[in-house]
Amino acid sequence: MTDVDVAVVGSGRAGTAAAYRLASEGLDVAILERAKQPGMKNITGGVLYGDVLAKLVPEFPEEAPLERHVVEHNIKLLHGDAEVSVGYRDHELREEPNYTLMLGKFDRWFVEKAEEQGALFLPETTVTDVTQQRDQVVVHTDREDGDLTCRAVIGADGVNTTVGRATGIQRTMRNEDRALSVKKVIKLGRDRINERFALEGDEGAAYIYTGYPEGAPTIGYFIYTFEDYISVGAVGGLETLRWLGDEGYGETGTPLYGLLEEFMELDAVRPYVAGDVVEEYQGILVPEHSYDSLPERYDRRIALVGDAAGLVLNKGYTFRGLDYGVTSGLAAADSALECHASGNWDAFGAGYDDRLERSYVLKDMKQHRHLPEFLENERMYGAYPGVAAAVLQGMYSSSADAAGLTWKQAYRAFRRSDAGVIDLLKDGYRAFRSL
Repeated sequence: MTDVDVAVVGSGRAGTAAAYRLASEGLDVAILERAKQPGMKNITGGVLYGDVLAKLVPEFPEEAPLERHVVEHNIKLLHGDAEVSVGYRDHELREEPNYTLMLGKFDRWFVEKAEEQGALFLPETTVTDVTQQRDQVVVHTDREDGDLTCRAVIGADGVNTTVGRATGIQRTMRNEDRALSVKKVIKLGRDRINERFALEGDEGAAYIYTGYPEGAPTIGYFIYTFEDYISVGAVGGLETLRWLGDEGYGETGTPLYGLLEEFMELDAVRPYVAGDVVEEYQGILVPEHSYDSLPERYDRRIALVGDAAGLVLNKGYTFRGLDYGVTSGLAAADSALECHASGNWDAFGAGYDDRLERSYVLKDMKQHRHLPEFLENERMYGAYPGVAAAVLQGMYSSSADAAGLTWKQAYRAFRRSDAGVIDLLKDGYRAFRSL
């Protein structure tokens, strides 16, 4: 006899979605979490594209601790004191369940919903090892009452997954496969946020920035609006941060939290983020893979989901990961339900992977398989924003009226940049291929 049918390691969205589905179908499932409560290890999140969650928990838009309904997205290219912005605002987005989340609050609510379905939540439980035996899996923990036996394990324990490493599914990740994210949460109050971002009621906005420091690839910034707070943060690939440290930025090298502080002092940014009350200041490692560099994610009775499987995609104009995690958790749950019905639990891992391959998650990552390579191009963070800023300056500055036609201004700006014609053609092709 096993203690439970399925053990879920980690209580984020991916693991909890799996536990909710399994418990609602009558399986015995336990969620193992090393923190004292759900969400304690999660830093404040961003945008949840919630259509997949609405199908699992139809009442979630009314019951969940959601922040703001996102109706506006902005991409902002920085070049010195200049900013080139592309914005999209549409009230029809209100018809879609896309919200900003504070993950600490949301994860607690989600685990409670899974417990209502019958899932067992085991906090302050650190998994130390996982052993696959002939007809069961043993999850070794630091609890006094010993280990947990089950028929299958869902590893939802983040980018440095213990389940993946203990079972030999994954190697230690390289710097090229990870990024660091640091975030500040600043209390401004609802009215102040609405005034700064031109919002009404529970409307929300998401801003994405690139181009600082000039020429540094894979470093970006974001601002998300919550009910009474804003989250402002930076994300940087570990390999780029290592390079900045080796080469020196500002002659001394600048860590990511230092870049975030400098970003917040930029003239184009300061009016949005100025505030006196900092509620949180945290950091976390996140996966940064292309489709072709995704790690292994399953074995016979093991499935890795969410960040543990590397299922995050930086599209340049938005980050996708929260919904990818939920979808992968449901794929693992559906595979477990099939194994429970057939009695063949040895097919669990392969069944999960087959479902994931057929899901929109891997189709999306496959379609954008060349996007990470495109976003690593230094010209995207220096030369091209500079050309755009120079052209727009020529168009709107009265002192430039006699400088020539717009196409001539663009040509001169391009010639003064670090990009050549061949570079432009290559990068145009890469942009087309990445989309």
